Amino acid sequence: MEIDAQRRAFLDRRRAVSRRRFDQLHAPVYDERWGTYINPTHADFADDLARRLGPGKRVLDAACGTGKYWPRLLEAGLRVTGADQSAGMLEVARAKGLPVMLVRVALQDIAAVPSRFDGLLCVDAMENVGPEDWPLVLHGFREVLKPEAFAYLSVELPEDDLPEPVGVLVPGEVLEDEAYHFYPTREQVWQWLAGSGFAVVREVEGDGYWHIMARSPE
Repeated sequence: MEIDAQRRAFLDRRRAVSRRRFDQLHAPVYDERWGTYINPTHADFADDLARRLGPGKRVLDAACGTGKYWPRLLEAGLRVTGADQSAGMLEVARAKGLPVMLVRVALQDIAAVPSRFDGLLCVDAMENVGPEDWPLVLHGFREVLKPEAFAYLSVELPEDDLPEPVGVLVPGEVLEDEAYHFYPTREQVWQWLAGSGFAVVREVEGDGYWHIMARSPE
């Protein structure tokens, strides 16, 4: 997709601001506020992914943050690699001393991870990705996955009606102070998944998110 210069500059700025916010604002307090409790639907899909893969398989936790899901994945016998753009979040994750390989990389650059994985999860992070970059991220997921691998994605659902876009914003985008969220339509997500060769095998709405289990192409 060709992106005009104004939109590209806007999206790049949002990425930089997001990285700074996670480094400086969220990393020091993330585990205290959100690092222990996992909602039932999130837990169900994470466990479903682990069962589909089986012990000994390699899983990539994309946008892993502080490693909230790692104990669950490791207990299931998976070999975990965590990837995140925030050095601050990865520093907190590393201090936990868990047997997880870490890579500092943004979702938009995830294809640069050299390994190939049996499965992937990207939980509560795609809302930070702009619409023009969704196909790029999904293409990256496809590139790092083995054929017919499973990927669990969560897509945040808006709590209220979305405001009309103004200025450089497009439908589905919300910018409050420096906090950016993008809420795609289901039709957009299905189209982007299909365009990257993913087949949806399970989907459930729960705990404020649309949870998707998809399979990469052969």
